[in-house]
Amino acid sequence: MQVQRQFVEVTNRQVVIELPESFINHRVELIALTMDNETTLAPKRRQPHPEIAGKGRTLGDLIDPIVDEGDWECLK
Repeated sequence: MQVQRQFVEVTNRQVVIELPESFINHRVELIALTMDNETTLAPKRRQPHPEIAGKGRTLGDLIDPIVDEGDWECLK
């Protein structure tokens, strides 16, 4: 797949572009997107289901494990 990207100033309803010779005898897909008034929407913030919202608790430090490393059986 080859890609050619161009930014063209539109002055009427027709736009003429010149493609490279390697595009000859191939199918191409053309997509026209407007670049003006481009709004960047912030991603929608996720919220917990109302039945569980606010019921969680933080136990101890968020970084250190709540159990001492000496109690970990997998490290023995």
